[in-house]
Amino acid sequence: MPFSPKKLLLTYDAAGGACKRVVPRMQRMLEDRAFVVTVSEIAAAPTDLSAFDGVVIGTPVSLRGEGPTAAVVDWVKKAEGLDEKRVGLFSVFWLREGPALDRLRAQLAEVGAEVVIAYAYWAARPAEGEHLLPAECMIRIR
Repeated sequence: MPFSPKKLLLTYDAAGGACKRVVPRMQRMLEDRAFVVTVSEIAAAPTDLSAFDGVVIGTPVSLRGEGPTAAVVDWVKKAEGLDEKRVGLFSVFWLREGPALDRLRAQLAEVGAEVVIAYAYWAARPAEGEHLLPAECMIRIR
């Protein structure tokens, strides 16, 4: 059987610019692992996920550690087919990680999505641990 690259949707909330600190390198690292990556800010992200093998969702975390953002929560509610996808989650925080990833993981569990990794990036050092999410996606979204 010939190799067929997997298609990923990488969507994130650009509020505050924190996620934009990690998304370009994350996209490149996923593409280096033979994924075909569609990047979209959450406001414009497709809600029909039938064209994708997996989804990566990112949310900024407020200075008080709050998250996920309302835009991310709303998109997850509208997304069709999440129950059939493996999902990677990430957050980007400035001061403290907070419960954003736990809350997002719980919301995804309610719709039946399988979360394969959740990782919090510190905005001051976005390269720290940057390989973890792409590597786990390479192993678990196949």
